[in-house]
Amino acid sequence: MANILLRIIDRIGEETVTTAERAYRRAATEFSMAIKEQDEAARTLSERQKRQKEESKRALEEKLSKIRDAVSMDVDFEKEETEFKIEREELKVPFSTRFINIISDIFSGYSRGFTSFFKDIQEDLYKANILMPASKYIAVSLGISAIAAILFGVLFSILLASFIGVSGVALGIVLAGLVFFFVLMFAKVYPKSKVKGRSDSFSRELPFALRHMATQLTSGSGLLETMRSVSLSDYGTLSEEFRRAIMEIERGATIEESYERMNLRIDSPGLKKSSRQIISTLRTGGNLANTLKIIAEEVATEMRMKLKDFVQVLNTFALMYMFAVVIAPVLITTLVIAMGIAMKGLPIPPETIWLLYFGFFGASLYMAFMVKRFEPKV
Repeated sequence: MANILLRIIDRIGEETVTTAERAYRRAATEFSMAIKEQDEAARTLSERQKRQKEESKRALEEKLSKIRDAVSMDVDFEKEETEFKIEREELKVPFSTRFINIISDIFSGYSRGFTSFFKDIQEDLYKANILMPASKYIAVSLGISAIAAILFGVLFSILLASFIGVSGVALGIVLAGLVFFFVLMFAKVYPKSKVKGRSDSFSRELPFALRHMATQLTSGSGLLETMRSVSLSDYGTLSEEFRRAIMEIERGATIEESYERMNLRIDSPGLKKSSRQIISTLRTGGNLANTLKIIAEEVATEMRMKLKDFVQVLNTFALMYMFAVVIAPVLITTLVIAMGIAMKGLPIPPETIWLLYFGFFGASLYMAFMVKRFEPKV
């Protein structure tokens, strides 16, 4: 472990301009590799969705066939080979980029053994819009986990050794292993949590973006020009997704394919409804501007209804929270004091009282967590 730290420190301190040039060339290669992997992930997700639809269709046809007997009667996304040229503005590379590259180089040989642990990480990176090859992400996750385990292991060993002696060193090593596992687990679930956060952020901005698109279309702009206008606006994740859709269209994808891929990355009922209407209008024609205005109002109404339901749930949680934090501890304390006066001694040990207090405190934290979890992202 100490050798690994020394190697990291030595690598960070060496080379300046040469390292910068090499880092830019590497960034271009990794960017191209990440795009190819994400295209493959999009194709895999699309094929999986197509298989699920076909299986559902076959099951329905089998049921209909059985009924008739009783009564006696791919979207394949093509692999797109493209080259990206990243222009060099200055020979400066951020420390974080250099550090990540060093970590991935050192731990790249160990990443293959953890491929099964990071199952489907390529699809998660695609949905989370993390432009990094899956192998590099696994190597960086292993490196950061190992560094965190070393640092906390040394800290825990020193602290525990000062309290309980030599056995504290062994306990510190055990705790270091736990730190390694938890950091690695966090790295595994981080893309999934980012996907959910991006979907919530997208849904919050969707009504405003739909009204924006409706206004642009009404003024005579085309759909592609409208999408470009939304991508350049300040809609957070939504603008980022539209920029990505524009990039896919410029690389040869159709508007329909770009919206289908956006639906693979973002889990939003409003997006599915609006993209379905946009694709239908492209195929058959119609007044898309009025339709988008109607969808925007429907999405905004659904968000208001969620907020109203949350307020009702919050009233119930407020009563339960008040009972757990204020009323119950006061009642228990009063009852214990009254029984102690009558019995000339506490009826229950002080340790039990403290455990009850900690229990109520834990219940209040749990309820606060649940309230935050149920809070609508509007």
